[in-house]
Amino acid sequence: MATEIERQLFEETVKTLNGFYAEAEKIGGSSYLEGCLACATAYFIFLCMETHYEKVLKKISRYIQEQNEKIFAPRGLLLTDPVERGMRVIEISIYEDRCSSGSSSSGSSSGSGGSSSAGGGGAGAR
Repeated sequence: MATEIERQLFEETVKTLNGFYAEAEKIGGSSYLEGCLACATAYFIFLCMETHYEKVLKKISRYIQEQNEKIFAPRGLLLTDPVERGMRVIEISIYEDRCSSGSSSSGSSSGSGGSSSAGGGGAGAR
């Protein structure tokens, strides 16, 4: 049976995700250089290198996997990567105990997405 997750843990996860998305959207020297190189090479440079945005998205995926292993899975929950849902929601699947129902079923609870600038999306808590 799924148990509830403490509000503090959920809020900390959401704040961390929003921080990562803010970092991904941040325009700095490296983003500017990536843009210049992309224009100069007709965007072929992106076949050879990852953008700053892609690197941060990978960092987010690792963080979500870590949170699932340490916090969510032991409580019968699974946090879905917002990238898989268009970066508009945080989806948490609830898994019932297989022994009591004979099969696993899942439901989901979604928080509304926060807003961010082009291409991004924050994660918001309800």
